[in-house]
Formats: sequence, structure tokens, C-alpha cells
Amino acid sequence: MENVDIAEDLSPSEKISLLLEKVEPGSVRYNALQAALDFKGSWVELGRHLKEVEAEELWSQWEYSSVTEYYKNELYLGRGEIRKLREGYEWLQNEAPELLEWRDEAYGGSGGERRPTPDMDTVDQLSRGWQEAEQERLPQETYLELKRAALAGERSASQLRREFKEAIPEHLRDKPEPNPRKHLKRALDALEKALNEIEQADGEDNNPELFERARQLRDEIFHLVAMKGEDE
Repeated sequence: MENVDIAEDLSPSEKISLLLEKVEPGSVRYNALQAALDFKGSWVELGRHLKEVEAEELWSQWEYSSVTEYYKNELYLGRGEIRKLREGYEWLQNEAPELLEWRDEAYGGSGGERRPTPDMDTVDQLSRGWQEAEQERLPQETYLELKRAALAGERSASQLRREFKEAIPEHLRDKPEPNPRKHLKRALDALEKALNEIEQADGEDNNPELFERARQLRDEIFHLVAMKGEDE
């Protein structure tokens, strides 16, 4: 089945539901769409389907020019969601394969109960911690302890993010990117405040030339701030 045109005024869920009516039930494409529709409760299943779609380049059979186009126009997934799904599923495969025991026999499961899988944001933080440990930026014992705690339900995504960050030695932490616009805005705010104080004190009459130069400087900084905002 080729790429399907769907009305643009529908919500993503409505669009996916319509696509489900046109796709062969039980096919990889159908399962991926169904998992996307149930995204909140079945991110692991969706990650599994996406891995299969990518591995076999199935999107090309559905007349998409790239896997990115397929994700965007059929599953309505953003880049951040795709990254979390891809890296989260990879983490489960490598670090917690026992959580991938499916109940459904079609996925190779035993049909019995399985341990609950953490939510996608928690696994995303575990994946990041794993990568940091692999790069020897994070102590291995810290990663393993936080992994154990998270799988036991003792750590949330926000707690993991904070504890992983704090565990990385200062000299190995990522340095923040320079932000000239932030400094320019501070200078602009300070200059605006100074000009207002001068106006209130009638200081402009005492030195009009200096006041005019200050206003010109303010206007130039304002222009620079606006230019930096457009670049971002």
C-alpha cells in the first residue's frame, strides 16, 4: 500500500485512526500505527515496531522518501520522541532485556506476567546515564545503583537527571554554550534603568550630549539583541 493522503484539518489521532482503516491488519505498518495511537501506554511496543521499520527500510515500500518523512507524516512523531524511542529501546535491549518479554506470543513472549517497564522519560535518563558511563564520564557503580533504583520504582526521571548530572566530575561536565544575547540583554536592562534614573533626576539637562550618546548605545544594543534573536 502506498502513501495515503489524509485531510490536514484532523488531529494526529484522527489521522492515524483513518490510516488504520486503510492498512492491512496485522502488518508491520498497521502495528506501528496502532502503537503510535496508543503511544502513552505502549512506548516499548512502538519502539520495537520502529526498529523493525528502520532495519528493513519498510518506509520506502510505502512511498516515503525517508524514514524521517514516514515518522513525521504518518506517525506524527517529533525528533525528540523519535530519539527517546530509538535510544530507549536500544537501552532495554542491552541493559534490561528481561523487560522485553512480551505477553503476546506474536512477539515471542511467554504469555505470563512481566515486570512493569519504566516510563519513556525514565528510560531516556537511564539511556543517557548508560552512555555517560560508557564514555567513562560517570562512575560505573553510580550508574548501576541508579539503574537498580529506577527499575525498582525508587527514582523518577527528574531525580535521575539530577543525580546523574551531580555524579559527573566537575572537570568532565559539559560547559554551557556562550550566550551573547543573554549578556546583551543584561547590558540593555542596566542601561535602560540608568537612563530612567537620569530622566527622573533631570540629569539630561545637565549633560544632554552624554545622555544622547547613552540613548544611541541603548538603541544599538537593542538592535543587536533583536538580531541575535532572529539568528536563534
